Amino acid sequence: MFKDKKVLAGGAVLIAAAFWFYIKPNYMDAKPAPVITQEQIDESPHPTVILGREVTLEHKAGNAPEGLVLNLKAPASAPNYVKAIIALEFERPEDPWLGVEGDALTAKNIEFTHHLQHEMPKILDAVATVFGSHTADEVSSVEGKEKLKEELIEAINEHLPHEKVETIYFEVFITQ
Repeated sequence: MFKDKKVLAGGAVLIAAAFWFYIKPNYMDAKPAPVITQEQIDESPHPTVILGREVTLEHKAGNAPEGLVLNLKAPASAPNYVKAIIALEFERPEDPWLGVEGDALTAKNIEFTHHLQHEMPKILDAVATVFGSHTADEVSSVEGKEKLKEELIEAINEHLPHEKVETIYFEVFITQ
């Protein structure tokens, strides 16, 4: 009977050691959070909404006409228009999109666009109003386009309660 207690004690010590050295570190100890540097956060992509072009995960073949066609300030006898595809880059979300690229980034941007869908009429109205207050000559120069971008950011951000546009890019900008 004395031998059985030693065997049981030895078995208990082996089980405890196995638990301590193999199971506990792999399954029970909390893993340290990955260290995220400010540089990684700064390089992470921003949410982006494209106005004037449908964004999908499937790559479309062909060269279908796309873009917003907007009136510019001009006399009624000789109207002027601008055709534009505008990328609105929003401020980085609280949870940065680290390591997101390619189709995963496109999917995140589509999801963000759906999140803003109820605000889209306000955004498009602000865009049309700002473009309608400028002539073709004013928006033809580089300085004019930069001023237009600043005005668009200000006008759009007035209508958005939570998200804020940080930068605007013109993918296509054609005046007529």
